[in-house]
Amino acid sequence: MIKTLLLYIISFIVLFLVIYLSQDSILNHFNISVRYSLWDTNLFFAISSLVICIHFKFFSFIKSLQPQLGFIYLPTLFIKGILFFIMFQSSVFNLDVLTTAERLNLLTPLILFLGLEVFFIVKIITKNEV
Repeated sequence: MIKTLLLYIISFIVLFLVIYLSQDSILNHFNISVRYSLWDTNLFFAISSLVICIHFKFFSFIKSLQPQLGFIYLPTLFIKGILFFIMFQSSVFNLDVLTTAERLNLLTPLILFLGLEVFFIVKIITKNEV
């Protein structure tokens, strides 16, 4: 259990650092600026995905919830979107128009963290089906 949680934490930290450092490097190389904090948005995606994975790991130990884990996971993307809107309403959603670089720097970490999250959730769900 602790080994699995450490794997989740290390995986999300490594992905966070790779994404943030590569975004920062690319933006500096091409002299592009974004009008919101990359650190904050990436940290939100990393922490929210990590929290979801940890919760599902704990939910997988509750026998009555095991058959419903897939259905419980479905609304998490919607909830994550609402929380993102609430937390970044003033910095991201008050901008009239997002540039292509700004859009890509929001979409890329979202997709990568979501991919890692889904990978771990699928492992949890398939382990409980056996």
